[in-house]
Amino acid sequence: MDDLTIDLWYRQLASPGQTVELPQRVFDLLQLFLAQPHTLHTRAALLERVWPGVVVEDANLSQSIWMLRKALGEPRRHWVRTLAKSGYVFEPPAPILPLAVDDMGAAGIPGGASTGIADEPARDAAGLDTEQADAANVGVDAQAEAGVDVPECPAIDPAAASAATPSATALRSRPDRASGQRRGLLIVAMALSALALGIASLFFAAKPPTSPPAPASPIAVAMIDVGNHNNDEARWPATLLRAWLGWKLDALPEVVVLTEAHLAADTAALSPNIVLLSSGQVTNAPDQRFVRARFDGVDGSRQIELRGSTAQVPQLVDELSRQVLAELVPARRDELWPALSVDAGSARDYALAYEAYSQRDMSASATGLASVLAQAPRFGLAHLQLAMSLARLGQANPALAHMQHARELLSPLSADVAWVMDAMQLSIDPQRRAETATAFSDLAAQYPQNLSYRLEQSRYQLRAGDPEAALATLSRADWETQPTGVRIQWLVLLAEIEMARINPDAVRLHATEAERLAHAAGQGWEHERATALLLKAQSDAYQWGELADRSQFDEAARLFTEAGADIDALHAKVTAELSLPPSGPSAQLDSLLAQTRAGGYRSMEIQLLRRVAFQHYNAGDLVEYRKRLEQALACATHAGDAVAQLSLDVSLLNEDLLAGRFSSAEERIRRIRKGHLKGDLATWLDQFEAFTLNINGDYAGALQALDQTAQRLAREGRAPLPAVTTARLACVRADSLLAQGKLPQARQQLADCADTTQPFVRDQAEGLGTAIDLLAGDTASAVPRLRARNALIQAMPDAPDRWMVALQNGYQLARAGQLDDAERLYSTTRASLQKSGYDWLLADAEIGLAEVATARGQWPQARRLADSARRHLPDDGIWLQSQRLGQIATLAALADGQRDRAHSLFTATHARAHALGDVVAQMELHSLMAAAGFPDDPLLADCDANARAAQIAATGMRGATVDWLARALPQGNGRQTMAAVASDRRGATE
Repeated sequence: MDDLTIDLWYRQLASPGQTVELPQRVFDLLQLFLAQPHTLHTRAALLERVWPGVVVEDANLSQSIWMLRKALGEPRRHWVRTLAKSGYVFEPPAPILPLAVDDMGAAGIPGGASTGIADEPARDAAGLDTEQADAANVGVDAQAEAGVDVPECPAIDPAAASAATPSATALRSRPDRASGQRRGLLIVAMALSALALGIASLFFAAKPPTSPPAPASPIAVAMIDVGNHNNDEARWPATLLRAWLGWKLDALPEVVVLTEAHLAADTAALSPNIVLLSSGQVTNAPDQRFVRARFDGVDGSRQIELRGSTAQVPQLVDELSRQVLAELVPARRDELWPALSVDAGSARDYALAYEAYSQRDMSASATGLASVLAQAPRFGLAHLQLAMSLARLGQANPALAHMQHARELLSPLSADVAWVMDAMQLSIDPQRRAETATAFSDLAAQYPQNLSYRLEQSRYQLRAGDPEAALATLSRADWETQPTGVRIQWLVLLAEIEMARINPDAVRLHATEAERLAHAAGQGWEHERATALLLKAQSDAYQWGELADRSQFDEAARLFTEAGADIDALHAKVTAELSLPPSGPSAQLDSLLAQTRAGGYRSMEIQLLRRVAFQHYNAGDLVEYRKRLEQALACATHAGDAVAQLSLDVSLLNEDLLAGRFSSAEERIRRIRKGHLKGDLATWLDQFEAFTLNINGDYAGALQALDQTAQRLAREGRAPLPAVTTARLACVRADSLLAQGKLPQARQQLADCADTTQPFVRDQAEGLGTAIDLLAGDTASAVPRLRARNALIQAMPDAPDRWMVALQNGYQLARAGQLDDAERLYSTTRASLQKSGYDWLLADAEIGLAEVATARGQWPQARRLADSARRHLPDDGIWLQSQRLGQIATLAALADGQRDRAHSLFTATHARAHALGDVVAQMELHSLMAAAGFPDDPLLADCDANARAAQIAATGMRGATVDWLARALPQGNGRQTMAAVASDRRGATE
């Protein structure tokens, strides 16, 4: 056909200067075109005829068309014409003529070579009987030559926890779950980041199989197995070659290793060197094996084929990897590389372990690689991959030991390859994530054309707990112009970063686009698509609770299963469970925890335990909550995961505060600050610190504490805080401003606080709005809001979140004069708190009940409740409660006629309110002076009637009184008491 010769037996296209062998499906496509040239072939018809009975994505056809055009060569690409939205037409410029030719051996293939090992027994100088070898081992049947197909992946029974760590025998006998989507060994390898909220997909891959190609200058290489995928015995030498050559290529900064998934996704954007790998037994020579690589070299099409005995296969693979690398990267022809130190028997087992590794099954790969190393302890690549597997499982100490062995055995290396290996070695140490990020930053600066280093830098900044830095790193490249595979990786990472920042709108935006691109890319991208869907599902559940679309969890689980990531699939299902209140024992959760423990998935186990803990916290099961939290901390400590330990320390800080262990809380805050906490957890630390300052009356300090993270981000030139976080902090900021008497500023913060779709922040805004109404004297507006909120509280689980909202609403109901409603709310909350261990909250409930009793004039009950509350408070006292208890004690003393005691309590509280700058407390005490009938005490000259009136006018807080609390005070008796005390004091000073 014109100057092109097509060999139907060998599936080869021969033209002047090159001969190209086609994978079976691509050749089937060409045969169809040859049979019906100048005919429109619709995409649907081609899919049906080339892949009969196989469910494949449209992207498979796009990939095959791309590979066919590349094989035809640049002058003939236009022979396959695309008709938009229709299909393809094959338009050769000349008639298709049959041609009788003699069978061709390897020596007759243009550019081919057949090379033996020196000590191999004598054989035909022409080389291997290629015709027979191809027919027997490369595979003439279409099923064995699937090439780019992805068969359906069998799922592992989630309940079978015992299957979490397969034995070496089970590993050898398990079915190939994704033979058509074989992913190249991408060794410059880093797992995705373990986020505070926990995403299961962040714990598996070494360098992700979809690690992106750099644009323009890097050398892109795609290795594709074209051998018999159903015959482990025939293909293990090719698998060994793919692993060994893949490691070398991936360690070179100027090379980017692609997968078949990249080819399917980026048919228009990529132009890689495609290396077709095959191996098998030599026909008529059962003691001989061949290993073959076919590719386009610098001098045209090349086939390099080596033969030898089974025992010599590792030597064949080592030599072939050197020759292929020299052809693909001529500048590295004299590169220093270590020898492949493994015997054939161990290499056969290694091939199975490597398949698990390349499919991200870290537990199975760790088991298989450990078995291999027991036979071949000097196999450096197995040490390296076992180190990476163990690191992804969170087993840092053994990972570091195997990495050290790998560095010693994988020698010699050139300086730049050693530099890449240095970064890898850092990456497996959970204590050195920041250093790892710096190492990849240095590589990215030296090799800016290789965007994978920039992505790894960002990932490890995220893993180090610094999502803002990770976000800034990604801003340094123009990702929108990159091929699809790059953009998918970038978008998934962006979504993970925004999840760590608790920015649900941004998570949704990036995850949705990543899922769309991965879906369009087709087979090979199921894992990325599932990860994006899971991120979106989690973000929606966080933002909208039970109203979120929960089908996304199911779809993510299905896709993980399809990708062969069974533990990820189970994790997605369990994540869906954990986003809802517990409904009894969970078989799926128990199975997943068993599998993570048995498989050694430490990082996943830590985040699962933390999330299970908070599910129980939200349900009010505090015993189970604390138990799971302690287990998570023990796992994090054992794994040496400093970021996870800091995260759990913040959770324990919350426990300290609710229990009233304020000294312990302050010490814990100081300790966490030394760990340089970043991300959303840093803003929670700011909020907790502000809380400790607020309750002690240091409102200026609280406002400064709230701004720490925002100011640091501004200094560092980082992205500002997400809107949800800004809204949450605005709520807390408004509390401090109200205490300072700054009502207009508090209203502005209320507007910011309410500007969110996050339910719990909106509830905070509702409580804040009611507080502002009451302080402004607008009780009529506050009461309906309080009653509506009261109804919502009744529907909440009997858990800490409900208790805290109930205490706030009870206080506001009492201030609004709704004493019966307040008492009911306080009483039920107090009953729930009795065995909670949260003494500080229990004290708050009892203070509230004491205030209700005071307002009713039930003085003995008020004293009893106040005394009980004091027993639950820290010895050093807390201003927030001591001020309220002081008001109760003052009124009770007035009611009992204890004039000196009442005046002493009053003046002490008044002095501290002024010292702290608590304007609301001052105004409430001023109203108590009026209620007692003593407006002009010289000892309180700064608070005479004129000063009090001016303060009300300046603040607008006409509701900042204790009239609601003092209404049962015997007015005449009170006035007389206070006047007498004042008279006695004046007399003493004259």
